[in-house]
Amino acid sequence: MIQQQLEQLARIREPEARSKLIRTLVGEYARSQDYDPTDLERDLFSRIVLSVFDQLDRAARYELVVRLAKTDRIISELADRLAREDYALSEPVIECSPVISQSALLGLAKNGGDDKRLSVARRPDLSEEISDTLIARSSRNVVHSLLHNMDAPFSVRGTLALLIFANTEVEVLAGIAKRALKDEDFLETLTYVLETNCPLIPPPLKKALETGDLERLAHLIDDLERDGDIELDGVLYCRHEASIQIANGELSFDAILRTLFEEQRLDAAIWLIGRKINLSDDVVSDTLKSDADGAILRLMLQTGIHEKTYRDFLKARCQWLDRSTRAIPELVMRYKAELKKPRHSGTQPPANITANAGT
Repeated sequence: MIQQQLEQLARIREPEARSKLIRTLVGEYARSQDYDPTDLERDLFSRIVLSVFDQLDRAARYELVVRLAKTDRIISELADRLAREDYALSEPVIECSPVISQSALLGLAKNGGDDKRLSVARRPDLSEEISDTLIARSSRNVVHSLLHNMDAPFSVRGTLALLIFANTEVEVLAGIAKRALKDEDFLETLTYVLETNCPLIPPPLKKALETGDLERLAHLIDDLERDGDIELDGVLYCRHEASIQIANGELSFDAILRTLFEEQRLDAAIWLIGRKINLSDDVVSDTLKSDADGAILRLMLQTGIHEKTYRDFLKARCQWLDRSTRAIPELVMRYKAELKKPRHSGTQPPANITANAGT
């Protein structure tokens, strides 16, 4: 019966008739719960629907979503196509479809609106790349949803981004504490970062991790006024989303470093650079404070940062040390020239905490 309708669909040319037949066909295809379609039938149905998709009216598309979005009775290509519809139609597909592709989810995390990103953040099958992208590009309500999703993985660089936000935002700070109470892997990552003396860890979180008293911090926002800020350990935390955004909406080493420059967190930038090239914070700090432009250039070359990031670094360094910016163009040209030279094999720094925070 279904095969005959598919053949009829292939012959019809009128859009209205096609939409009507698609709705009938979808209803029959979805109702046959006692019969599991073969891979061939699933592929045939989905590809015919895809071939006429742009001609279907909204009612036919809605029928597809309502009846098939949460099933495995369609192929990934059709689920991906449905995910590009407006949010009223695509929400069940994005949040629940077992066959939507990871590439489609990553595309939504990069370029979808925050409503679609919120649905992505609730899924149980996210990769670290998708989680990182959501953290870097989304509003905080998406980040909070991700923190509440116990199936969502968090990379080291994603955790560092969360810590950047948590330095001024009490809700992110509390969300991190809540997650750490429930997720041993996340707690282990935080502990690992703590053991490296990372200056990005807010003092209240550092204290809670050291004393094992995450519970109080996790419920911190429960007692706050909706519009109230709070001071903890001498730091003022916002009750709502601050203006911090990760540079370029990505979580590469360069992007995190540029964000730290923008936030004037040179202490954290020094820590991050030190982890990247396996040098102590004191060595990095002393080098950056020196007048030895050549030594500074060689040190930053080891990080592999882009010339634009190097320019931002030089600007931040000049502001930090109250120096003139006059030499920056020449220094950037020297750095750019050095980048173009072939690098000797075996000069890469050993793996460290930034293996997951680098480019």
